[in-house]
Amino acid sequence: MTLTLVYRLNGLIGLIWAASMLFGTNMMAASYGWEVTAPMVTMAQFLAMSFFFIAVVFIMLPNWTSEEQLKKATKTLILVQMLAVAMQIYHLTSGAIPSGGMPLFGIGLSVLFIILFYWKSR
Repeated sequence: MTLTLVYRLNGLIGLIWAASMLFGTNMMAASYGWEVTAPMVTMAQFLAMSFFFIAVVFIMLPNWTSEEQLKKATKTLILVQMLAVAMQIYHLTSGAIPSGGMPLFGIGLSVLFIILFYWKSR
């Protein structure tokens, strides 16, 4: 497994998240016990496009940079991903989102990618 592959796999997961937010807003909201409203659907669509944009950057970044530049970029991306995991843990522990399989799976997957990014950028 190479750093390039880790970037592309992370981008693929981002595309899956984007599609689920864009096309599965009702299902996502129901899994958290939230009421679906028009503003929620609008925000989910906006976030889905943000996920899509970031996923494409992750997939394409290895094509746009050298291996050494990719390793430098990885340091910052690991930090950002760690902040995202910390926020997810905060939301779980504060009760903002229910603790269940999907949030825990998402945290685990994010931690796995942090480890892979660190390992492959060495």
